[in-house]
Amino acid sequence: MADELYGHVAGILYGMTHTQMSDEPQRIAGLVVPAPEGFSKRQRIELALENLTQEDLGRVALKFAAARGDIPLDEAARKVLEADDPPLTQITRRDIARVLGDDFAGERSTVEVVEGLFPLSSPFEGFFGSSGKSLRDQITRHMDHNPGDWSVEHLFGEIGAFDCSRARFGALLEQAVHPLSRSGDEQAKTVAALNKALSRDGYELAQDGEISGHPLFIFRSLVRGVDGRPKNLIFASRGPKPEIGFTDAINNDIVILSGEDSCLVYHRPIGASGLLWSELVAWWSETTPGADAAKLGARLQESIASDAERKLFATYFKTYRSALGEALPALLPQVYLHYDPAIVKTLRNRLPLPRQRMDFLILLPNRQRIVIEVDGRHHFSENDLPSLRVYADMVSADRELRLAGYEVYRFGANELVGSGAEARVTDFFDKLFRLHRIRQ
Repeated sequence: MADELYGHVAGILYGMTHTQMSDEPQRIAGLVVPAPEGFSKRQRIELALENLTQEDLGRVALKFAAARGDIPLDEAARKVLEADDPPLTQITRRDIARVLGDDFAGERSTVEVVEGLFPLSSPFEGFFGSSGKSLRDQITRHMDHNPGDWSVEHLFGEIGAFDCSRARFGALLEQAVHPLSRSGDEQAKTVAALNKALSRDGYELAQDGEISGHPLFIFRSLVRGVDGRPKNLIFASRGPKPEIGFTDAINNDIVILSGEDSCLVYHRPIGASGLLWSELVAWWSETTPGADAAKLGARLQESIASDAERKLFATYFKTYRSALGEALPALLPQVYLHYDPAIVKTLRNRLPLPRQRMDFLILLPNRQRIVIEVDGRHHFSENDLPSLRVYADMVSADRELRLAGYEVYRFGANELVGSGAEARVTDFFDKLFRLHRIRQ
């Protein structure tokens, strides 16, 4: 599959002129092609592609596919990128087709839903050979004009849904349960039945927002994650701890009573894709006149109290900002945890929280929330003396976070000073990103 994808990408490059090859691959896909001096077109292509990993090649191909509207190339790239992920088997796909019966799109046209995901213009090859009509024409006839002629299982076979990439199949299911297709009890029952089949392979349709009061669903891995979506992220305090109150305790709507000037408040919706650095920069630029990414970085660093924390923060951006680009997750310092709806039950019961602030928070896709703590002496001592009580409070808080679905990682402050600090930080984030499939 990777060799086939290499041929696809090489063919796209070979169709360019030398001048185009010097600019378009980098502009479209971030692929640098060596200058033409002394090289043939074929040599330039080989040099550009020779050091790409399989994942690098897949990401480049995805970007070319998006720019060209090339569904087959997009599909080939996704299959390469999904090679190491748990499969969504043909058995499960067949069971899903049978759940849907002979009604795939509900209140929408089947062609309308399918044609953006699968190529339908090729001549249809039926039992008696080609009819001269396209697959699009056949789907219109047998599913839209004459419901019941084709089952969804038959449709899946004709469009290639039993063998397509998992991402494409997931997108197909998202459309099948979209509120424009199904709503109310029918939508809820369909999602429940589909999830029963999907769960056997470790996947699900999970609600991620709503439109006009109707739930929207996304296809994703069945992960533990954290229930609820974060809102009112209050972070980067460079002064006293903000004091809060509730404007609506039922919906967990808050107001900052004091200390608002010393902290930042990100109040935009955060979906299943987490929070990216680029999104944080866009918010900062829109809410702070004359601001940019550099000024946001400087503002965040003002809230960081120790050299060890500053080292972790600086190394993160130095190492991953270019490597991940637009996919770089935001690393938020000094986040006030008790404004997170995931622990709203604790808030409503008015129980004291053992930890009100975390050193760093990362919001990753699939509602994975990563807490990073940098432990100095105050984490284990009281009045400069070792304290079992302080230590017990800390591990108790960790337990509560993990039970709520968070991942908690701790560094000793001594780990983040000296010549080996950067290597230690990058080793941690490399492993974390591999674990959560954040592609570099």
